[in-house]
Amino acid sequence: MTSECRLLRQDRGFTLTELAVVMVIAALLVGGLLLPLSAQLDVRNLNDNRKAMAEVREALLGFAAANGRLPCPAATTTASEVAGAGVESALVSGVCPNHTGVLPWATLGVSEGDAWGHRFTYRVSPGFAQSVPPPGTAWPSPCTTNPQNAAFVLCSRGELDILSSTGGNGIASDVPAVIISHGKNGNGAYTAEGTQLAVGSDADERENQIVSSGATGWTDDGMAKRFVKRSTPTASYDDEVVWIPPGLLFNRMITAGRLP
Repeated sequence: MTSECRLLRQDRGFTLTELAVVMVIAALLVGGLLLPLSAQLDVRNLNDNRKAMAEVREALLGFAAANGRLPCPAATTTASEVAGAGVESALVSGVCPNHTGVLPWATLGVSEGDAWGHRFTYRVSPGFAQSVPPPGTAWPSPCTTNPQNAAFVLCSRGELDILSSTGGNGIASDVPAVIISHGKNGNGAYTAEGTQLAVGSDADERENQIVSSGATGWTDDGMAKRFVKRSTPTASYDDEVVWIPPGLLFNRMITAGRLP
C-alpha cells in the first residue's frame, strides 16, 4: 500500500458511530448543566423579588410620611396600557372604596410586578388609609382624640394578621398593610393585562389570594384578614409575604412630624 493511500485512510474523519457517541456525551453534559442553571435562575429571581418587596415597603412608608396615610389599593382589572392603571383608588367620603387590590405602583413610583411579572397583591387596614383627619365619626376606644396630621394615632390598631399556616401560629397581628407576591407559580395573581391567574389549591396560598366570593371569616371585598407566611416554600406554596409593622410605621411618622 502506498503512502498516499495510508494518508487518505487516516484523513477520512469520524465514522457515524463515533459521531453518535460524541453527541450522546454532549447531550449528557448539557443536560447536567440545565438543572444547576435553572436553580441559579430561581435563586436570582427570589433575591430580586425580595429586594423589590423591600423597596415597596419603603415606598409605602414614604407615602405615609408625606400624606399622613397609607394609599388605597389600585384596581385589579385595569390593564397596564389603560389610563389609571396602577393609580390608587380615589377616596370616597374620606375612605377607600376597597381595601384589597393590587399595589398602586404608579402612585408609589415602583415596579408594577414581581420578579415573575405578576402584580403584587396589596391589602390595607381601613383606619390607616382614610382621609386626614378622619371624617366625621368619633375616634374609637382606647383612642380619645382624633389625629391632626395623620389618618391614625399611636393607639390605632390594624385589622390584619400574619400566620405561619392556615389556622397556625400567629407571626404578627394588628398589621396596617400587607404586600404579597404570588411567587413563581403565580397562583391567584393578577397579570399586566388585568386578568387573574388560576387560583391555586394550596390552603395557605388561598389565604393570600383575592377571591370573587366571600366565605366564613372573609371580608366583603373578597379577601381574608389572615395571611400566611411560610418559612419554607413547598411544591404548592411559594408566596412571598411582607407587611408594614405598626411600630415601624409609627416611628417613621414620628420622624416625619406626623405623630403624635
